[in-house]
Amino acid sequence: MMAWQSRLIFYPERLAADFDFELPLTAEEVRIPTSDEEVLSGVLYRAQASRGVILYFHGNAGSLRTWKDVSSDLVPLGYDTLVVDYRGYGKSTGRITEAGLYEDGRAAYRWLMQQGYRADDVILYGRSIGSGVASKLASEVEARALVLESPFSSLVALGRELMPWALPRLTLRFRFPNQDHLAETTLPVLLLHGSEDELIGAHHSQTLAGALGERAELHLIEGGAHNDLSNFPLYHSALAAFLTRHAGEGAAFVPTLTLAP
Repeated sequence: MMAWQSRLIFYPERLAADFDFELPLTAEEVRIPTSDEEVLSGVLYRAQASRGVILYFHGNAGSLRTWKDVSSDLVPLGYDTLVVDYRGYGKSTGRITEAGLYEDGRAAYRWLMQQGYRADDVILYGRSIGSGVASKLASEVEARALVLESPFSSLVALGRELMPWALPRLTLRFRFPNQDHLAETTLPVLLLHGSEDELIGAHHSQTLAGALGERAELHLIEGGAHNDLSNFPLYHSALAAFLTRHAGEGAAFVPTLTLAP
């Protein structure tokens, strides 16, 4: 049952250890150790006069081969951007579990602290399944703000909509209770969701916004689907405005990058 559920939810692309990401000079491929002795593959992009760093947790399919390209939407806003592959994705070692993905989030955050970033420099960003990792991490660490793109209120709630015949409340081993985790954080939260999302209905973001109250800023992008929000001007304007409002001190700095062997 666990193996079946994992194959149904996660679609990782595996990459050879010597795969070349062909990065610009402003980016570095990094390796991030976890507390349970796995090693995550990541790419850190640097912005000019950095205002902080975005820790980006991607969706359930693919790998850094393509996900690293989200940096083109984020770095121009003045933020360094760390995109990581979860365990079992890309070059990262390990096997996918919910507890393991939560540890991947913690490991990436710890790594940023080791590079010289401060907690108040960090914007947590979770897209789709990545909203589960980002929401859990937000309940445990200090950060500047949280961005959730196309999130679900919980994977159980989504499962009841997509496969009610499987009795997800009883059988689903992956839970990702985002609404519960968000109740444990005081961070400001930006919610971005397409009105025509064919996988995770926009009502999930509306549910989260209702539970968060004044801490939430919700933007429903008219006509947006699950994988195309960056094609809409509202995505960019809402994200830029939110980051500007929560820019903190905005001091420019250059972190000390420590590459793993």
